[in-house]
Amino acid sequence: MKNNFESISSPVECYKLKFISVYLFLLFITSAFCNLLLLVIIYKYKRFRNTLNIYMFFLTLFNLIGTFVELPATIATNFACRWLFQEIGCMISGFMMYLIGCTSIYIMALVSLERYCLIYNSFKTKIDVHQVVFSVLLCFILGFIWAILPIFGWSHYSLEGAYTSCSVEWNEKSFNVVSYNITIFITVFIIPIAVISFTNLKLIFMIQKLNLIYQKFDYVYQRKKYIGERKATFSMILIIAGFVVSWTPYAMVSMYRVFVDQNVSPMAGTIPAMFAKSTLLWTSLLYIYSNRKIRAIIKKLMLNV
Repeated sequence: MKNNFESISSPVECYKLKFISVYLFLLFITSAFCNLLLLVIIYKYKRFRNTLNIYMFFLTLFNLIGTFVELPATIATNFACRWLFQEIGCMISGFMMYLIGCTSIYIMALVSLERYCLIYNSFKTKIDVHQVVFSVLLCFILGFIWAILPIFGWSHYSLEGAYTSCSVEWNEKSFNVVSYNITIFITVFIIPIAVISFTNLKLIFMIQKLNLIYQKFDYVYQRKKYIGERKATFSMILIIAGFVVSWTPYAMVSMYRVFVDQNVSPMAGTIPAMFAKSTLLWTSLLYIYSNRKIRAIIKKLMLNV
């Protein structure tokens, strides 16, 4: 959609969009708080600087950037009941959404794969900080490539749903647009989800098997490692589930528009997109919930306030 953006009015009733803006405002407050809190804890306390928490640090950092860059604009446009930031604002908003979403799912797939290799090799695989940072950089580069391509002409960013948020174009049936949509659906959703599902299912079975071995032979040190890895695996599965639940409705509606019928109602196109933004919160919130040591630190900090 390459019109004068200021002349486009939303097809959705204004009061409904104001409800969405309230939801997004609450999401902004909670996401900013949880992401900042988790970043400070991982940075301040050295005992949390293991490889998993370094991955979590970068995931949380990306979500915090998305919270401050992406959400305020979407809150304002829904409250105003129209897009306020012209075509350049639409491109920036869509770019940030896809950059963070693509990077995050690649990092989660990578974490799942590395943890699978670690436990498969009975904890003999060593992963240092430099490897983690390099891996995150590769994920960021991949996410950046997929997010920047529409700006350079493979598809494009446009208003979606109620015309109060931006994404890649889903409705056009041109080869340029459809080829990008199919490619990104396979490479940024299907393949990472397949890797995540396979590795985590294998992890669950391997951890159960290791538990029986360590109980039988009383390997005390390995038993402690097993307990730690079981807790870490539970945390990551919870976080990944939150991410997938947040993004799947949006992915399904988008693919429905590509392959079945592009005439999706404005609210049906808007609600999944707004719900997908909740992933900015779930990563930090679910990790805090699933990590007893981090919860203990937060409780201590609150008691000292």
